[in-house]
Parts: sequence; C-alpha cells; structure tokens
Amino acid sequence: MQAILIISIIVLYSLQTLFCTFFNQKYKGREDLSSSVFCILQGVFIVIFTLVWMAFDISASLDGFSAKWIGFSFAPSLFTVCIGVLNAVALFGYNNALIKAGAKGSYAFMNIAMIFGGILIPAIYEMFTGHKLEVYHYIAIAVMFVAFILMNYKDMKLKGTTLIYYIYCLILGVCNGLYGTFLKIQSMYAENESNEMVIITFGVMGLLAFVKLAVTEKKQLPSAFKMGKQAVLPMLLCFIVSAMAINVYMLLIPLLGNVVTILYTVDNGGVFVLSAIYSVIFFKEKIDKFKLIGMILAVLSIVALALNTESIAVLKSLL
Repeated sequence: MQAILIISIIVLYSLQTLFCTFFNQKYKGREDLSSSVFCILQGVFIVIFTLVWMAFDISASLDGFSAKWIGFSFAPSLFTVCIGVLNAVALFGYNNALIKAGAKGSYAFMNIAMIFGGILIPAIYEMFTGHKLEVYHYIAIAVMFVAFILMNYKDMKLKGTTLIYYIYCLILGVCNGLYGTFLKIQSMYAENESNEMVIITFGVMGLLAFVKLAVTEKKQLPSAFKMGKQAVLPMLLCFIVSAMAINVYMLLIPLLGNVVTILYTVDNGGVFVLSAIYSVIFFKEKIDKFKLIGMILAVLSIVALALNTESIAVLKSLL
C-alpha cells in the first residue's frame, strides 16, 4: 500500500510541475503577477477539494483504502491551527523566494538549493528527535544530491550573480524544508486533523498572496486574473493533481514512521527524473551525458533506499 501511495505522489507532483509550466507559458497577464494569481486560486481550490475529501473520510492503512460519507466538518485543534499558519507562511515564503530567485539567477542552482533544503531540514529534525538513519541511508541520499547536481550542471551559470540571489536561494531551501517538517510534526501529534492542516495551510497561503497582491498592485488587481482562455485548462489540471498530491501525502506520512526523510529523497528524485523525461517529450529538450548520468544515479539511489532494511517494509509490494 505504501508503495502505491509513494508512486502516486511522485507521478502527481511531477504532473503538477508540468501543468504549472504550461500555465506560466499560457498566462496572458503580467509575468510577475502569475505566481500570486496562481497561489490565490490554488488556495481556494485545495480548500474546497479537501473539504470534499474530508466529507468522504478517505483514509489509508497497510491493508488498503477506505472511504465513507460522514458529511462536512472542520474542527482543528489550536495546535493544528498554529502549525498550519506557520506552514502557510513557509509555503508563502517558498513561492515568493522562487519568483525572486528565478528572476535574478540560475534556475538550475535554485532548484538544487530548493531540493537540498527540502531533504536536509527534515533529516536534521528527525536526527534531533531520535529518528536517526542508517549509514547506507546517508550514502543513498548523498548519491541523490550528486544526481541533482549532475542533472542541472549544464545550466548552472553563476558568473555575475549577486549576493541577493544566494539569499533568496537560501530562503527557498529553508522554506521548502520547513514546509515538509511542519507536515511531519502535525501528523505526529494530531494525525486525525491532517485534512484541517491542509485546509489551513493552503487557505492562509492563498489569503497572504491575495493581501500581497492587493497591497502592491491595487490598480492591477482585477486585470491580474485575466489570464487568457488557454491558461485555464493547465491551471485546473495543476490544481487537481496538486490537491490530490497533498491529500495523498498526508495519508502516507503516518504509515512511514521514521523513514519520512527517505520519502522526501525518493519523491524529489522521482519527480526530477520524470520532469527530465517530460522535458524531452513536451519541450524537445536534449539529455546530455551529465543529465543522463544524474538520472541513472537518481534511479540507483531510489532503488538503494527501497532495498534497505527499513524501507523494504515500506516498498515490499514492489518486490
């Protein structure tokens, strides 16, 4: 069951990246406003989607899925509200740092900073809470880091890059790591409120994006949402897969116990590999030797993590 959920998450998040790219290409408004518009509408969509998800009481266990209609409800504890708001701030900071860093320097280096933060910070948290990994876990994760660098090596052009770019990359990595860590913390102490966590995180994130847009672009606020008909379909597809991804993600975290860092590594590696394949299929990009070696190393790292003594129980249904 865990293996099915992990594969589903990898596919969904890779499709989210693909559809988001199509949306940005088709968006007819000002380029610098597309992210804020996207965050606002995504927040609204995921809140509604998750409320429906909650109404069907969808859950997962080692034996399979279950669902039953229990009606609409929303009753988060103060703990979940606080963690959800913190997570929304982290997600908002991530989205803004992504825009700023992307406009000031190498997209490839920014990607690496984002992934490193997304893996390292949850790993550090687990180490401090007594959930230490084995030596071969660290080796596999290190191999994945090398794979990320190789896959982005050709595009890493840092000459003339200003200090502010690296600051935004640092913020991006930290926010990405905090986002995953807050999800883990909430799941540990209030597992039954995972849906409330999703609603608060994306609802508050969308609200923050709206406030920012309203304050900085008072006159442009109505026109910012005039995205063009061609942008609507990829936007909706992106919202659907991202809403499914985060809710499946929250189902999976409690089932993994102390191997959540492994999940982050496998998830990011799988998304990177699938995204590289999508770039060849949809954007006619060529895979050079560095990217090919990186893809091979990423797959080997995923296999290694799947075959070690802890995660073999998680992925045993694949064997």
